[in-house]
Amino acid sequence: MKKRWMALRSKYKAPLGFAGILLLLALAFSYAMFQGGFVSWFLFYSVLPFVLYSIMMGFYPTGRLSATREISKEMLMAGEELIVTIKIRRKSNFPLFYMVIEDLIPDSLKKVAHAAGKAHQQQSRVLLFPLFKKEMTFTYRIEPAPRGVFEFDAIALKTGDLFGFVHRKAVVMQPDKVFVYPRYQEIERWEAGKMQQSGSKKAGRRSLSDFTSSVSVREYVPGDRMAWLHWKASARSNKLLTKVFEHQRNDDYCLVLDQSAKSYGSQSWLFERGVSFTASLSHYSISKGGAIGLENLKGGDGVAIASGTEQQWRVLHELAKVEHDMKEPFDEALRRHFLSGALEGKTAVIISPRLDENVVKMLEMTAVRNANLLFFYLAPDRKLTAGELTFLNRMNHASIYATAINGPDFSESLKAGVTYATV
Repeated sequence: MKKRWMALRSKYKAPLGFAGILLLLALAFSYAMFQGGFVSWFLFYSVLPFVLYSIMMGFYPTGRLSATREISKEMLMAGEELIVTIKIRRKSNFPLFYMVIEDLIPDSLKKVAHAAGKAHQQQSRVLLFPLFKKEMTFTYRIEPAPRGVFEFDAIALKTGDLFGFVHRKAVVMQPDKVFVYPRYQEIERWEAGKMQQSGSKKAGRRSLSDFTSSVSVREYVPGDRMAWLHWKASARSNKLLTKVFEHQRNDDYCLVLDQSAKSYGSQSWLFERGVSFTASLSHYSISKGGAIGLENLKGGDGVAIASGTEQQWRVLHELAKVEHDMKEPFDEALRRHFLSGALEGKTAVIISPRLDENVVKMLEMTAVRNANLLFFYLAPDRKLTAGELTFLNRMNHASIYATAINGPDFSESLKAGVTYATV
């Protein structure tokens, strides 16, 4: 009922406004005619200019108003300050008693938008009294800027008469886009000397497992290739056995960030820490001349493995857009990517706050298929529980190099971790 009333009110607002103006003029004129005298006629002529102004305001060409938006920088790091300046220009000298200007910013920025100098200003909305001015300007700032890609679409303008009977509105489209990249930390050390299995040796960046020489056998796991089966050993033991090949170190690092909504719940800050940690690993790898990529579990293209400064910006650009809104559970999405071969021949650097039986078991099954895995656990608390430590130790015994990131200082967490990794 309320919505219906608001719709009717909006539809007939202009006709009702004009009716109110004419009614006010008729009342003043009737009072002067019946009462007579100087005072009554003075009142009528005093009201007449305002009534005429209101009528003229009803035909004010708001379409001739122009608005521009000036942004201090289109690319910045999370936590930095963004200054936005709005300029309104008009051609006529028609007096405007007031004008409400609002930059229609995304909802996520409204919480961090602050006024900058104007008395009648709230966030990105301001009330000005231009009168005969042809140009109006106001500024607001966004601090601290949250990570993300933000689109600024339009600037809303509103003016009217003194009595509030007539309102004129205009929306000026002014599209802009701002990229706020995740802030990364300078990691002091990330070593992976222990990543090689016994008997293996460091190889080139594009080297894979040596599938020509097997070093042992293990029980068959669903998903193993038929070509890997050791038929002679299987016949002797009356069960399917799979060859374990000599596994060489691979310097192709692929970052895999958990984007599942179930993994984080209401802890959005933990996801932002994960994004920042992912960016920090990428920065460290690139600065050391390594190659790195970013896998998108939601099915996007991600970032192919490469090296160089441009690759760093490609990863940051992708990380600016990621959200923890994936409906699929993390362990199922990761299993699907491993089975599809998307991570084959790469060292998968997995970053997630999920540490339970399903995740650990899935990673253990993946590890026995000769996959290089590193697991960074985003711990919500500084002190790990006994269960969390058990899972981490269990993965390390399965040659999955697991470390907990249990604080805002990533270098400190890596130094205190169970094992270390290097590029």
